[in-house]
Amino acid sequence: MSEIQNASRKTILPSVTTDLFSEIERMYSEEGKFSDESLLALHAVFGAPLERALEMLEKDCVTLLTTSNDIRQALQVSGGRGELYTLFPNINFCPCLAYAHQVITSQIHVSCKHVLAAKLSQVMGRTIRKEASPEEVARILCLSAHADKNTLEF
Repeated sequence: MSEIQNASRKTILPSVTTDLFSEIERMYSEEGKFSDESLLALHAVFGAPLERALEMLEKDCVTLLTTSNDIRQALQVSGGRGELYTLFPNINFCPCLAYAHQVITSQIHVSCKHVLAAKLSQVMGRTIRKEASPEEVARILCLSAHADKNTLEF
C-alpha cells in the first residue's frame, strides 16, 4: 500500500464506519433486524471479523460496566477461550493479538471481532449491563491497560 493510499485510508475509514454504524443502528431500531443490505455493507467494510463477531453475539458475550450516572463506562467481551477483553465504548481498539497483527501491523482488517461484537451488541440492545462504582470502573480500566492478558471480571 502506498503512503498516499495509507493516509487516505486512515482519514476516510473512520468516517465511513461511523456513518455505516449510524445508519445500521437507525435501521435496526426501526425494523428490529439487520437487512441483507446492512449485512452486506458491514461485510464489505469489515470482512471475516464480522462473521466471527456475529457468531459471538449468539453467546451474549458483551458486558457494559457503567456507573449509575453513565459517566464512566467500559465494555468487556469474552473471547472464544474464555479470555476477557476490556474495551472503551465507541473506540476502535482491542488488546487482542488479532487486532495487533491484522489491524495495526498488517492492516488487512479495519477492526477485530471483539470490537465489532461490542458495537453490534450495543446496536441490538443485547449488552449485559452491570452497575459499578466509578472507582471500580477506573480500577478495571487501569488494570487492563497494564495487563498482558485481560482477565479482569466485572
